[in-house]
Parts: sequence; C-alpha cells; structure tokens
Amino acid sequence: MLLYLPSLHNLLGAVGLVVALALFLALGAAATARRGVPEIQLVAGWGLVCIVLTVWGVLTPMTMAIPVAALGAVGLVCLALPGGRGRIGQCGGVSRLLLLTLPLWLVMLAARPSQIDTWLNLLPNAAYLYDFGMLPTEQRPVIYSFLPVAPYNTQFAAYIASLVSGGFADSAMGLFNVALLCAGAMLLARNLVGRAAAPPWWACAAGLLLAVPLNPGFVPRVFFSAYGEASLAVTALFAVWLAVEAIDDLADGIAWPRGIAALALVLAAMVNIKQSGIGLVLPVGVSMLILALMHPRIPRRRAVAVTVAALIPAVLLYLIWRRFALASFVVGELKPRPFSEWNIALLPRIFLSILRTMVQKATFFLCMAAVLAAWVPRLRRDPWSREGVLFGMIFGVIVLFNGFLVFTYIAHFAPDMAADAHSYYRYNSQLSLLVMLGLIVAVRPVVAGWITRLGSRARYLAPASVALILILPLAIVGQLRFDLETPQPQLWDIGHRAALHFKPGDKVALLVPGDDYDGVGSFLRGVILFTPPRQPVLDFRTETTADAATLDRVAAAGYRLALVSCTQAGLAGAPANVAALLRHTEARWQTVETWPYPADIARRRFSALLARGPVCAARAPG
Repeated sequence: MLLYLPSLHNLLGAVGLVVALALFLALGAAATARRGVPEIQLVAGWGLVCIVLTVWGVLTPMTMAIPVAALGAVGLVCLALPGGRGRIGQCGGVSRLLLLTLPLWLVMLAARPSQIDTWLNLLPNAAYLYDFGMLPTEQRPVIYSFLPVAPYNTQFAAYIASLVSGGFADSAMGLFNVALLCAGAMLLARNLVGRAAAPPWWACAAGLLLAVPLNPGFVPRVFFSAYGEASLAVTALFAVWLAVEAIDDLADGIAWPRGIAALALVLAAMVNIKQSGIGLVLPVGVSMLILALMHPRIPRRRAVAVTVAALIPAVLLYLIWRRFALASFVVGELKPRPFSEWNIALLPRIFLSILRTMVQKATFFLCMAAVLAAWVPRLRRDPWSREGVLFGMIFGVIVLFNGFLVFTYIAHFAPDMAADAHSYYRYNSQLSLLVMLGLIVAVRPVVAGWITRLGSRARYLAPASVALILILPLAIVGQLRFDLETPQPQLWDIGHRAALHFKPGDKVALLVPGDDYDGVGSFLRGVILFTPPRQPVLDFRTETTADAATLDRVAAAGYRLALVSCTQAGLAGAPANVAALLRHTEARWQTVETWPYPADIARRRFSALLARGPVCAARAPG
C-alpha cells in the first residue's frame, strides 16, 4: 500500500512542477495575444523557456540557474501586475478540469520513473542539468546517458521543478506529460461545446475521457512516462488548432493573425522534445502553407510571410541544437546512415510491417481513416470553412508525418528495425489527439441530434461523464501504475539498499548476466544514480556475465565493488539465484549483502523490455 502513497520527495517534486507550470503560463500569456486560452499559453510559455535555455546552454557553460532566475522574475512581475494577470485567458473551465483530475493525480503522484529509454537517456540527461546546470559535451563532466545530446525540451521542465523543490525531481517529466494531457483535454472540451468560453463540467469530463482512456492511441506506459509521445501529441494538437485560426484570420483580411506568436512558440516547444520533433513541425508548416496558398481569399505573399514567421523560431532552434549536438559528441544522438547503406531495398518489407501494425492496432488506424475520409464531403461542400480547413490541416499532417516515418526507416534505422517498421504505432500515437479532435468535429452534429432525441433522459449524461472520470483512475490503478510491474519494485529495492554501501567516486562493477539490451542494468544504474538516496558520482562498468572469470577481470581493472543481479552457485560464497553485493579485499571477493527474489517471480508477468534471466526468473524450457 505504501507504494501507492506519495513520499515527501514526490510531493516536493510535484510542488516544483506546479511552480514551473505557473511560470510557463505567465510567460506564455505575456508573449502571446491577450486573453488567449490558458492551455495554449502554458505550452507557448514552455516554448519560450526552451528557446532561452537552449540558446544559453549552447553559448555558455555558465549555470542555467541564471536565465531561470531571470525568467522567474519576469513571470512574477507578469503575475503581480494587473495588466499581466489580465492577459491570462479565462481559467473557469481549467479549475473544473483540475478538480475532475484529482483522483488521477492521487494515483500518479507516487509514480516512479519507468521504461528503458527513461533510464538510458531521458533521466540521465535531466539529472545532468540539475547536477551541473549546463548541457553536456565530451569536455565537460561525464554523463551516464546513451544519447547525451538528444533534445532537452522536456528535461528543461524537470530542471526548473528540481531547482524549486531543492532536489532532483526524478518523476517530474512523467507528471509534466500528465499535465500536458490535461491541457490537451481542455482544448478538446472547448471543441465539444463549439466555443472558446469556459466549458461546463460535462464537457471537461468528456474532454478528459477523450484525451486519455477513450483515446485509441493512449498507452499508459508511454503517455504517462517520461517519453516524448504525450508532449508531441499535445503540441501537434495545439499547433494545428492555431494554424487553422491563422488561416481564418488571413482569409478575413487580418494581416498578422493574433495567434501567430503562440503558434511559433508551440512549434519551438515541439521541435526539440525528441529528435523526431522536426518530423511533426515541418508537416504542420507545409500543410499550413499549402492551404494558405490555395485559399481564394489569402494573398500569396501574406501566406508565405505568416507561415515562415511561424516556423522561424522552431527551425532556428533545431539548427542551433543540431550544430551543438554534432560538435559536442562523436556519438551523442541517432544519426542518418550513409546513403550507400539506406534501406531502399527493404521498402516492400517496411510497408508490409506497417500494414501488419495497422491490422494489429485496427481501432486506432480505423479512427484515423475516418478522420481522413471526413475531409471528402467538406471538400465538395465548403472546403474553406473553418471545419474544411481543420480537416485539411489534419489530413496534411497525418500524410506528411507518415511519409517522414517511412524516410526514417530508410535513412536512419538499422535494417532489422527498419524491416519491422520499429515502433510505427507508438510514433503515430503522436497524432492521436489530432485524430480525436477530428472525430469530435466530425460527429458533433450527429451526437447533438442523438442527445436531442433522448429528451429528458439526456440530463443523466452529464453526471455520468463526471462520475466516470472521477472513478476510472481508481478503477484502473493497476494499469496506470505500470511502474509497479515485476521486477521493477525488486530492482528499486536492490538499487536503494546497494547504494547505502557506496560513496562518491567508488568504482562499481554491475554484473547482469544475459542482459544484452541493458534493460535491467540501466534500471539499476538509474535507481542508484538518480533517485534518493542518490549516489550521483560513481564509476560504473557493466558486464553481461557473472562468473568467477568476470570478477577476476573487473578486479584487475580496479573495481573493488560488484553488484550482481543474479548469482550462480558458489560465486564469492553467496547463495545461488539472489542479488548480491560483493567487495574485493585481500585478493578475493567476499559477499557484503544479498537480496533474495520472491519465490514465485518466474511465474509473474514481467514489465516490457526487462529480461527474466538477469533477475533469476528465467522460465524452464517447456
């Protein structure tokens, strides 16, 4: 039961994140048109912070606490002045949505970091910002990351939360994604009622249901972890919504649409969430440009000028980061393959794998197909209505983004991963909130008619939607707390108890037999390095064997401590099939402490990508 309750560390991290979100809202309101919708102002402010911190981090090794303090002062001034507070959009609907999400926050506040990419690069990169206040390079302190110069936009939110909380907020990135999904739900709620004013209770509840549990692209372990899919889905939703507004304004003769600054900042937030962010930014910009150029009431020069203005901050930020990444590490991010090694010959297998994924995830891709098909009648009837432009934008982004994915399979991925169309569904989940927006607009008239026919019975729908969103997080707590799947709690316990024996500068050999994909190894390293009680300065050497020869090899290299995830019989006097901490003294290894695994661990369902062998849970053949 204690694992479901937030610790003081969790609560302090959450308070730090709330302060970061308030800062983003204040800065976004100051930098965009007065009285915009607050959820978009929030993301626009995040984009502004990302621009400032990225430029600062690229140009100088001085601590990022300096620009954060300056931005905080600006945010406080904006909130203190009546004129600054007046720029923030109406928050009535936001307060309703926050009350409706209290059970969700109750469940998620205690959630701990999870998933392999979190341990391999996302959490190490965020911890580096907190520990050193600067971006990593090969000439700066060591970073325990597989991709040290992968984009940092989400990590910037965790960095600010950590500065406020006074300790590294290891769960902040996952909670930030939860907050962003709530912001996306708010925009869906506004579209449910067809107006920008504060949505009623039922619309807020329905928006949350559509953004999270009813969203066919929602996967808890992806959207509620530190991964970039949730934040890309939200920024894509906001970018398309703002692009449609900009095209409408241009068609009405407004030279510079009021939402263009917000669009530029949202795209800046999007572009460096992860390396594939540019693959969403360009489809938004190209779709907007094509529709604006084709619009009969928009001058072509104005269409080009406004689209370029919206794209410039994101494109410049991307180019600045690319230059820094290439100069900072020989291998610090995923790079394109040489043209001679492109997977062009694998295209038939790539398309076959894509088709297989579409069949396996039929609900999501049928919803996507329905939204694409919804544009056809509007093209015939009134292509330049607001709805027609919206469906045109969604169509363009979906088609161009999928073209980008095919290009990455050809030019970036190793042949085996390309042939399998690696993570095709997960990447497309970045479009899921756009798909939900399209479905809302497409079926809204039909649902309205159905509700009218219900007559007096329709009054039960509103309380039912509110009750459902309040009850659901508690009813599916097992799915939402994916961080408690076996063997994660066991690895947390081993990592924390082993860390008590370490001191800064220790050389630790991590022996994880059979852990060829570094799932268990990265988990244990991450728990020790990045979660309380932290040991952030250790020299790790990871081996995928755990026998006497391996111990002799690491001892010869100067490692005097060895954390073994699964022992074999007779290893340094430790019992077989336990985790053990060993110490090398007087030319031999001795057991310091051991930790047995649950007797039934081999029969339990395991968390994705964590191998059984390294934790003594391999099933017997047959």
